[in-house]
Amino acid sequence: MAEAVLSYVVKRVGDFLIDEAVFLYEVKDQVEWVKDELRAMECFLKDADARSKGDERVKNWVRDVREIANRAEDLVDCFVLHAQRRRRRRKGFTRITVCCLPFPCNLVVVHQFGKEVETIKAKIHEINERRNTYGIQNLDTEVRRQADETVREWRRVVLQAADADLVGMGEEKNRILSHLLDESRKKRSVISIVGMGGLGKTTLAKRVFNQTRNNFSHSVWIVVSQKYSAEDLLREFLRQVTGLAVKELEQMTRAECEEKLNQNIQGKKYLIVMDDVWDKDVWRILSPHLPDAENGSRVLITTRDVDVARAADSTTPPCDLRFLTEEESWELLSKKAFPNQEDIEAVCSEQLREVGKQIARKCGGLPLALVVIGGLLSMKGPSLGEWRRLAKAIIWENSEEGRRCLDILALSYADLPHHLKWCFLYFSSFPEDFEILVEKLIRLWIAEGFVKHRAGETLEESAEGYLEELVRRCMVIVVQDEYANPMNRYIPKSSQRCRIHDLLHDFTVAEAKEVGFLVCHRIPDDQDASRLDSSVRRLSLYGGAQDYVSHVKFSTRLRTFLLFNSHRRGVISFPIIPTLKLLRVIDLERAPLAVLPEQIGDLVHLRFLGLKRTKIMSLPSSVGKLRHLQFLDVLWTDIKTMPSPVWKIEALRHVLVPPGVEPEMVDVCLRNLQVLKVVRAGSWIDSCLGSLTSLRELELTDIKDCHVDALSSSLPKLSGLKLFLEGMSIPDCLWTSTSFSSLEVLWLSGPVRRPQQPSSGGDHWPPNLTELILLNTRLDGDLIAALVNLPELSYLCIGDGAYTGKEMICSRGGFPQLQFLLLSMNELERSVAEARAMSRLRSVRISNCRKLAMVPEGFQHLTALKDLTLFRMQPKLCSKIRKEEED
Repeated sequence: MAEAVLSYVVKRVGDFLIDEAVFLYEVKDQVEWVKDELRAMECFLKDADARSKGDERVKNWVRDVREIANRAEDLVDCFVLHAQRRRRRRKGFTRITVCCLPFPCNLVVVHQFGKEVETIKAKIHEINERRNTYGIQNLDTEVRRQADETVREWRRVVLQAADADLVGMGEEKNRILSHLLDESRKKRSVISIVGMGGLGKTTLAKRVFNQTRNNFSHSVWIVVSQKYSAEDLLREFLRQVTGLAVKELEQMTRAECEEKLNQNIQGKKYLIVMDDVWDKDVWRILSPHLPDAENGSRVLITTRDVDVARAADSTTPPCDLRFLTEEESWELLSKKAFPNQEDIEAVCSEQLREVGKQIARKCGGLPLALVVIGGLLSMKGPSLGEWRRLAKAIIWENSEEGRRCLDILALSYADLPHHLKWCFLYFSSFPEDFEILVEKLIRLWIAEGFVKHRAGETLEESAEGYLEELVRRCMVIVVQDEYANPMNRYIPKSSQRCRIHDLLHDFTVAEAKEVGFLVCHRIPDDQDASRLDSSVRRLSLYGGAQDYVSHVKFSTRLRTFLLFNSHRRGVISFPIIPTLKLLRVIDLERAPLAVLPEQIGDLVHLRFLGLKRTKIMSLPSSVGKLRHLQFLDVLWTDIKTMPSPVWKIEALRHVLVPPGVEPEMVDVCLRNLQVLKVVRAGSWIDSCLGSLTSLRELELTDIKDCHVDALSSSLPKLSGLKLFLEGMSIPDCLWTSTSFSSLEVLWLSGPVRRPQQPSSGGDHWPPNLTELILLNTRLDGDLIAALVNLPELSYLCIGDGAYTGKEMICSRGGFPQLQFLLLSMNELERSVAEARAMSRLRSVRISNCRKLAMVPEGFQHLTALKDLTLFRMQPKLCSKIRKEEED
């Protein structure tokens, strides 16, 4: 992790040289020197990180490197802070002059900066000398190889313990067996088992391998792992196919191995298992030697990365392993706690069983954890006291087995590129089991500076790519409700939340603290909370933190302050915030905070200010001085108006305000603005909206007839929008302008002004819509005909007052991509889905359709349909369904 720390700091210092060129003018050469020296250290840190696990001297060296990097970042930050203050105090210069000409700073400050740089230089020279003393050289792979082999060996031991008991995977096992033994499938095919570490991928693969191997001429099991060589893979493959001795194989070249392998496998029916594959290149290496004789040969892959599965076979859906249920968890845990015991009920009392189920729940349905804890319990015997002690405090780091369990999970973390390591460790700042909105997580990553700008993408799009990669690597779980009350503002994509498994959370908390990334405290449970290290740069507090902040001295080096689960009646203040001049991120969501101090404007480095659901009634005008502020969230506060200087902060990317707040825009400064929610329509639409060319998401309320012309002229100038419009009147420009061809998400609440003669086939609706929510739009019987052929529409909600028709007929082949359908229409009497309509529909919720006398015709032919929910419907219809009288 240390190399990731250094990489981040080097990037930050480089960004300062670019973004703050005016303020760093006098010390540019010194800052460049610091950046270059830190970059030179990066190549040694990966080796040092590996060696630090068993060598305290090397561990101290890594800590020193991390500390000097952070000190360099602090120094540059402080110099910029002073320079900015000094320039604001200067009189007699125009704004243009200040921005264009580099003024000399106070000579005393420059001199002090120079002394600090000299101190850093001396420290760097000392660190470099000690690197040679400790023998830390470039990429000594032997050290890391030994560490990795130790973890893999223990993994094999755990797998052997788990192999005898396959719990909760019956359906997955049968699916894989069916695929492997399907004699009608002659072409060689690949199926992958995908899931996070510890879910039992290898255990399942071994079971089906042992059951099917006799059906193939050759059956080969290859363990790949993270550190592999192409030659070793080919030799092991050849050894199992031919039975050649290891010595003989070691004398063969790669070309000879390939030729021999091809000779022996050509025309044969084979089963190849590639276990623990991390790299897509493994398939590129081995696939040329897996000929397809169309005789039913099969390949089975286990991996933590969906991309690996797709690279091997994009046509066969991978087998995604799930977490075990509570019942399955107890079953597996009890089998390990009472090995060789046929009648567990006889030795496990009712009290012991209840405690055991508590322990099982704390494993989060992860088989690896259950096997490890079950092994510990087996050594304690059926002692109720011992089991209770373990149930009260399962701390994985406190036992050798627990640490090894975390080491296995840490393999996924070690495989991440630098920028994703930071993003993943950020989950340590959230409480256990906490589900964070994906949109908010992305904003925090960007504000922290974790996201690199990629050509052709916004920072938000790049961050979404980061999260998608973590999901594909099975390290992050996306949680998304498939149902919503149609009366709610529900957009599937924006409602997505994500979390990580409890054991991965334990790992991130320990790792983040170890490498100085972040410290989290649960108040008042955490006894160390009052002893806050002066080097802490990110702090996350859970619980009654308001009492904590009043008596703890915070580090002036703090960059991030996060607060969760703060529950207290009345109101509080956070007097310490104005003293933390280097803060970049403040998130106080749900805190009982009533007043934000005027000095908040002095936090010139602030990027993220989150005050959602606080008791704030107004923002101080000094917020307008936060020239770097990118994210401002005051949604669901009591704020009625925003200070006009806020609307002049050029760096703003996302602004979320309470419904009813009207932006006081005069000059068009917000050219970086991506998201603007939930603002009230007003005169600013005519003067400014059309110039917000970067806008990607707009939620607009209280639209009246007097705003329609301004919207009609402004909206077509904005492309790539997600639109949320609510008011007495909705403009017809959405249907008549080709500028909205890229519009993907549209939510309308209020009467819609439509062209007089809408054509069928969806011509007058944006053709790339994927999500559409309609409420109180009062659209007539032409609505369905206008929507049915939208080629990309996957989510449709037609709520109360949206549709005045009595019939909803989906024509043949209509809604080709629709997956989620929500209907709430008082007047609806009949609904029909014709042949091949809605062929991909997965989930339907129908509510408040009290005139609908029967389930929509044709629904019985929707083979993809998994869920049908009827709510507040005609009693006779519900009675029929309960008696199974409906098809």
